[in-house]
Amino acid sequence: MDDKVGLDPSSWAPWTHRPYCAETPYCAFTNSMFRGNNGVSIITTSEIAASSPELLAKLTTPIVETASVEFPYTVRDIPGKGKGLFAARRIARGEVFLEDYPSVLADVEFPGRVRRDQGQLLLQRAIEQLGQAEEVLSLARSSTAGAPVQEDVMRTNTFGITLGERSRMALFPKISRINHACSPNAFTRFAESTIVNKVIAFRDIEPGEEITISYLEVGLPSQERQRALHNRWGFQCTCELCSASAGEIAASDRRRERIRAVRQEVLEHVQRRDFNSAIKANEELVDLIVKEKMAPHLGEHYEVLARLYLAATDLKSAKKYAQLALVDLEANGGSTVYDSVEELRQLLEWR
Repeated sequence: MDDKVGLDPSSWAPWTHRPYCAETPYCAFTNSMFRGNNGVSIITTSEIAASSPELLAKLTTPIVETASVEFPYTVRDIPGKGKGLFAARRIARGEVFLEDYPSVLADVEFPGRVRRDQGQLLLQRAIEQLGQAEEVLSLARSSTAGAPVQEDVMRTNTFGITLGERSRMALFPKISRINHACSPNAFTRFAESTIVNKVIAFRDIEPGEEITISYLEVGLPSQERQRALHNRWGFQCTCELCSASAGEIAASDRRRERIRAVRQEVLEHVQRRDFNSAIKANEELVDLIVKEKMAPHLGEHYEVLARLYLAATDLKSAKKYAQLALVDLEANGGSTVYDSVEELRQLLEWR
């Protein structure tokens, strides 16, 4: 332990452990009382921590999780895949069936600004001071080169989020048990205001069915997906989409490449304030998304169409797509997931 922080516990406030800095600008700060003694640790600089009062308040305010009588999912062993989450009952489309808080947060710049041995010491301290350290260390690992456990767990299980106006790596221990699929049956939504990551059903999930999310940006063609999954997580995907026939995969890839191109066209039309062309392109985008069975994203695209028609001063069409967006967004979590729901409701009241 270095001498950056005093030995007097009163000087550690608002943290429950003495901040540990490993002779680097970065320190591991821990609040072991977060979420009923599960705890949370953040690796950042003292300056960044001190300049983020709202973030500090979120991480140092005790949160007691409501005990659940029966979770709608179970954790099971899967041959060749480690563990996974399975529906214990029918989970309806749009149901928020899992909420998770981060156990470890780290600035994305941190690994590149400290020596590897220093980074390992910081990760070790950040995790071992948690009340659920064993649960975190038992999560999946992907290294084939014998990387230290803490480093491997973080590399394999973290999400990229924005928190306190900074990009961070975040480890959500419950969500980390969910395996990947390129056409998943669930998705995540992180709310910075509550630092909660929610898992919502894309569609109805039947009892006994494995729950999946996409680890990647939705819509990537097959070769890009496989390359990204292998480079980051060390596995080749064998989900239903990736196991389809060569012809089906090729057709899917063509649609996904076109989706990517049309999204760029929409942005370019909007930048030129050519809203009619943007509307036409976005309507093609919706058609492609339906064909590619990415329908759970339709609500967001209907919302874009509503805003484009509003910009084109076509209030009737704007209301039409606002209504379509509301129906879809409310079926996928509503205002608990999407911040725009109330704004869309207000649009329907315009005269």
